[in-house]
Amino acid sequence: MEENKKITKVVISKEDELTDIITSIIESKNERIVLTFAEDSDLLISPINLKVILETADEQEKYLIAQIIKNPTGVRNANLAGITVIETTALPTEDIWEREIEKRAERLTKEKPIKVEKKESTSKDDGEQGKGLIMIDEDIPEVVDEDMPVDKPDLSTKDFSTIHKEQDKTEKRERGITLKQEGKKEWWQRNKKFFIVGGVGLSLIAFLILFIYYKTAPFVRIRIYLESKEANVEKVLTGDENIKEIDFEADKIPIKTETVEKERSSNIRATGKAYKGEKAKGTVSIYYIDTENCSEPVTLPAGHTLTSDAGKIFKTEASVTLACSDEDRVKSVSVVASDIGEEYNLNGTSFSVQNYAPTAIKGISSQPFTGGAKEEYTVLTAGDVNTAVEELKKISFDEGEQELKDKSGGSWQIIEDSIKSEFEKDSIKTSVKVGEEATDVTLDIKIKSTATFYMKDGFEKKIAELLTKEAEAKNLFETEGDLTLTLSEDVETEVSVVESSPASTKIKLVAKGTVQPKVEKDSIVNALKGKKWEDGLKVLEGFVFSEKETEVVFEPKNFPKKLKYFPTRQGGISVEFTKVH
Repeated sequence: MEENKKITKVVISKEDELTDIITSIIESKNERIVLTFAEDSDLLISPINLKVILETADEQEKYLIAQIIKNPTGVRNANLAGITVIETTALPTEDIWEREIEKRAERLTKEKPIKVEKKESTSKDDGEQGKGLIMIDEDIPEVVDEDMPVDKPDLSTKDFSTIHKEQDKTEKRERGITLKQEGKKEWWQRNKKFFIVGGVGLSLIAFLILFIYYKTAPFVRIRIYLESKEANVEKVLTGDENIKEIDFEADKIPIKTETVEKERSSNIRATGKAYKGEKAKGTVSIYYIDTENCSEPVTLPAGHTLTSDAGKIFKTEASVTLACSDEDRVKSVSVVASDIGEEYNLNGTSFSVQNYAPTAIKGISSQPFTGGAKEEYTVLTAGDVNTAVEELKKISFDEGEQELKDKSGGSWQIIEDSIKSEFEKDSIKTSVKVGEEATDVTLDIKIKSTATFYMKDGFEKKIAELLTKEAEAKNLFETEGDLTLTLSEDVETEVSVVESSPASTKIKLVAKGTVQPKVEKDSIVNALKGKKWEDGLKVLEGFVFSEKETEVVFEPKNFPKKLKYFPTRQGGISVEFTKVH
């Protein structure tokens, strides 16, 4: 139901019933109401329901227009019921609303009661007629007062020759009237008993018709709202491999453990880089330059570091001693490069000597260095192995866990969070050791997967019983008497392992579902049959299962309120249950 400042629009679907529409009209805050039949509705099949809707709107002093789209039958029945109809999707224009206002005014003024006025006659000469006159839609006869002066007629021009003729005519007319009256009396005497019998018969027929109407016309429609409430339970049970059925009293559940062992292999592509080759060699002349400050000889041990101008490092292969004399001031020594590679094959360069300033001691090579060479090759690294192990673990774990899940079925159900997989570190084997030259390497590992299963035979039934008992114990519907509850089929259960050790296994069970009262329509109908209206309403107070009030509609609406009752005939009471959340 959509409302704006002036118009309430009620969109009617296939499921809506007459009581739903009447409720929407009554609850509308606006004076103008549009009923939109966008779908086929059973209410459009007959004008009777539409007439009831129109009468409700008139009683509520509201203007009603039906918006019926692509339904000629519905349009015809609405017109028969007297409802203003539009067949467009747009809201009614102001001209249409004015026409509905005029139609409603005509409906309300169409049937007016006939006024009956009773006035007392003031004439003194009306003894035979009675003291009063009853006049219906006629003027009250004028009464002449004898005490008031009356104008006397002028008889000078009157022709008295015709008086006797007129008197004869009057006498004949009076005799005819008398004869007719006597004939009527005789006719009445002859037919009096037939009229009495006929009147009694008509009275009996009328009474019989009213009695049949009283017994067959009443129809009561009852809508009871059933609220579903959530019931939940949480328990920690001890797993037991020696029992065959869940036992909530002892807090035990039957379990078993399954293990799967797998050996997996894969190939590793080595990605490490290494180099092999020869170191360059040559001869360097070492000069003792600062002879003026020379006090004692300088000895450079074997392995002493010399650095070329290009930053290349070499080591002396022999020990050399320098002195201040001219013959000992220069000495030659063989050197070898610190690393392999052609870049150490130098061709004439200067060297600095470790621990000495270039102004004190330096080296010079005059001959090219030779022998330096380098070659790259692939080796297996620890990273290659670790990456391959992780990939193989994932594949192996998935296979092991899937094999365990395949074991779930029949009487046993796997507990998902109990699945655990691990591999033995000592089981890692490679065809080549880490650091060795290789391209493709074989990797082997072993894994083990375990899982816990619980027996599900009778499990769902036990859970349903537990939830129902829990709901009854908590008295979710706050009833004084015993109330039978029914559990919905969409029960959610969650089973998990909260503790696992060689000594014991603890299983956590969480279950929840919705419950609602179990009420039979026949029991409500039988409790209401033949009850007076007020007594029946009190009976219905015992069948309230939600915060939404029970709806009770009595038909026909013009039935005397004091005579209302709950009919006893078959089908006289209709009970419907509607779920609310």
